[in-house]
Amino acid sequence: MNLEQEILEELGTGMQSEIDREILWGMLIGIGWTRVMLDRLTDNNHAIDITYWLEANIKNPFERNGKDFIFENNQDATLFILRWK
Repeated sequence: MNLEQEILEELGTGMQSEIDREILWGMLIGIGWTRVMLDRLTDNNHAIDITYWLEANIKNPFERNGKDFIFENNQDATLFILRWK
């Protein structure tokens, strides 16, 4: 396999993962999960602070993809919004 094929395969795999995640998250939203998207992350320390806060404060299931979050529990989503949005 040449470099061009490897790059195309890697891009295709990344796109498929993103599509799969969007489908899954859409289904979760359909059953009541809450999606929260931050406008931006200030820097890597901001992202780390959010990670520590999530570990300390959110006990119900949630998922994260960069600045995009989805929470099973609406109260968890509300706490997150009040703290980080």
